[in-house]
This record gives sequence, C-alpha cells and structure tokens, in this order.
Amino acid sequence: MYTREMNGARGRNRSRLSAVGLVLLLTIPNLACEDLLQVELPTKVAAENLENPSVAQVLVNSAIGEFECAFSQYVAASGQLTDELRHSSGWLVMTEWDHRKIGQDRDVRECNTNFGYGVFTPVQKARVSAESSRMRLEGWDDADVPERNDKIATVAAYGAFSRAILGEAFCDMTIDVGPIMSQTEMLQSAEAALGEAMSLGQGAGRADLAEAARIRRAAVRLALGDNAGAMSDAAAVSDGFRFDANYSSADFYRYNRIYQHNHVDGFISPEFNDENGQPTVDGENPTFGGVVDPRVESTLAGIGQDGSPLRHIHKYPSWTSPIAIANSAEAKLIIAEVELGQTAVDIINEFHAAAGLPAYEPANVGDNAEIMRQVMQERTRELFLEGRRLYDFLRHGLPFATGTHPYDGNTYGTTECIQIPRRERDSNPNIG
Repeated sequence: MYTREMNGARGRNRSRLSAVGLVLLLTIPNLACEDLLQVELPTKVAAENLENPSVAQVLVNSAIGEFECAFSQYVAASGQLTDELRHSSGWLVMTEWDHRKIGQDRDVRECNTNFGYGVFTPVQKARVSAESSRMRLEGWDDADVPERNDKIATVAAYGAFSRAILGEAFCDMTIDVGPIMSQTEMLQSAEAALGEAMSLGQGAGRADLAEAARIRRAAVRLALGDNAGAMSDAAAVSDGFRFDANYSSADFYRYNRIYQHNHVDGFISPEFNDENGQPTVDGENPTFGGVVDPRVESTLAGIGQDGSPLRHIHKYPSWTSPIAIANSAEAKLIIAEVELGQTAVDIINEFHAAAGLPAYEPANVGDNAEIMRQVMQERTRELFLEGRRLYDFLRHGLPFATGTHPYDGNTYGTTECIQIPRRERDSNPNIG
C-alpha cells in the first residue's frame, strides 16, 4: 500500500502550523467575505513575513493542516446527514446535522470547536490557504525555495481536494466572492483543478499526489456523467493505493474528530443499513451472509450523552487514526458501477475475500438493477466514514431519513445538499 506516510522524503509535511493559514486569508486580494475574513491575526508568523520565501514550508504545512481539519469535520457532518452516523448528544448544535436542519443560518462553525460542525467555512479556508500559497510559491525562485515544484504540487492537490468537496456536497457555490456557480459548474472547476494537480504532481516526481488527484477526479467525472472519463482515471489507479489525511493527539485542531466525538465524548454513534437496506437494531453489527462485516464493525459501549445506545467505531480507534482522502477501493467501485455485470461481481468478491465475507452470488448476473444495489451497498461499507456517502446520496437521489427521529422524537428537516450560509450570501455583492 502506497500512502503519504510511506514517502519518508516527505515526512516534513507531517508537521502542522495550521494557524498560519488564517494569515493568508487576510492577505488575499478581493476576498471581502465575512465568513472567511472574520478571524484574529495569529502570532505564528507576521503578515509581512508571508512574502518571505523562508516561510515556504510553513505555508505548505498550513495548507495541509487546514484541509485535514476541515476534512475531519466534513466526514463527521456528512455522515450524520446520511446513514453513517446518528447523534447521541443532547446538544442542539450537535443534533442539527442528524435532524437534517442545516439551513442557511446553521453551517457557520469553525474547525476549532468541539460543539457542532462547520463545512463551508473550514473547507473554503482550506481552499484559500492552498491556492494562495501556490500563488506565492509560483512567484518565488527555485534558488530561494528548495524543492519548489514539490511544494507547488502539494498545495495544488489540497486546493483541488477542497474544490471537489465544495462541488460534491453543496447545492451551489461561490468562489472568492464571485457569482453563484451551479453544482455542475463547481464540479467542472474541481475537475480542472484535479487535472492540473495530477500534472504538477507528475512533473514534481510526486506520484502519490498525482494518483490521489486521479482518484478524486474519477469520482468528480462520475458525478458529471462522464463515465468514460471516470473509467479512464479509475482503471489507471494502482491497486492498494491510499492517500491519507493524518491526525494527532497533540492538539484539538489536529484530532480525528470521529474518534473524539464517538469514543471520547459520546456525541455520535454509527448508524447502518443491513444487506436488505433496512436499519440494523442497536447492539447488532451489519452482516453479509450471516457474517459480521469487519469494515463497519463497532462495539456496544453503553450509552451516549443523551442516553441512547452508544457503539464505538472500530475503524477509527484513536485521535491519530488517518482518514483516506483518496482510496483505490473507490476507483475499483467506480469501475464496478460503470461496468456492472460480471465485472462488478468480481470486484465485489475481491473485497469480500479480503474482509473474510461469503461471496456475493447474484441470482442473475445480467440484472443490472440488482448489481447496482450491491455496488452501492459495498460503497457504504468499503468507504465507510471517508466522506463519500453524501456524494452517493445526491448523485443517485437516495432517500434521506424522514418522519420522526427514532431516539429523540424530533421531526427530520429537509437538508440534502448543503447550502451556502446566509451571512456569506449577504456579504457577497456578486450574489443577487
């Protein structure tokens, strides 16, 4: 398996000075957006020093750290909107995502809070940090910045990852106080950025960055209806590849948020559908053919903060547990989704063999509807809590929870795709 952790020459990127990213947001022209600019000036690096090439590595580390915090938030938040997580907290700011009541006034939180989740502001900050760092790096000389092409490729990739989330998860989008972009337009923007990140990664000798961008572009192309393009990218991915967001126990900003809110706080608990698409009973793990599926296994651990049953998720057992940003498993599942038939069955059974599960044997290998249902079920398990479930819900029109919440009696809201916060719309003169 080829992960960023395996690339020892890049080990310096694991240090994080994420606060520096906030300085960047104060120094970029034409960014008047309140959501992005209402931050205090940190003390790590003075703003005037951001034009000094000596801080190049700090800028790269900051861009990575901003994205990794935002990504952890997004995985937790989007998991509650869909069928991966449910709340087990009594705090209103924690339950809103599970209740699907995230309107224009609610998605306003930063990364540095333990209560509630923000998506728009953290992901936009991650994008701006990466893209502004790239602009500075491109303005400096190789003589002043060691391995400058490597650094440019790195921030280009993380900026493109941010654009992909903004395109996949939001109803519409605005970039740098620009006009409203449709979801399709934002996805097209992400596709272009990911393609550029691939080229830059290849040019800098960073096969890991290029491969990660390729996987994410395959998914974006699938969402855009470009099956041929998605297949071309997915088929070129190396078997066993993962590119991770890495976390630390040193600081709350660097925690794996799923572990913190599940194992430590008791704020969230896994929520699964069984192989027939029905919710499992608390105390039971999802199975296939009567065998517990280790990919989504959890252990009953008493009760959550609100008194509902709490299960500890095995996939993320510590603050330092990595989360896959790009995973070759998704590339295979993209091929399965496009090809269906025996190709899909073979891919599914490759996953089952690795997990110790019985083989999948469809009644009719030519029944594409049945095969597609199983491919989607495999996505819920193979890509569990990797930020891919909301993407599946929106592009396939899967049914969100409705009616009354089974544990707290609240009525579900109507949130599906995430909305741009109202204060962002109100402060942007280019949004009518």
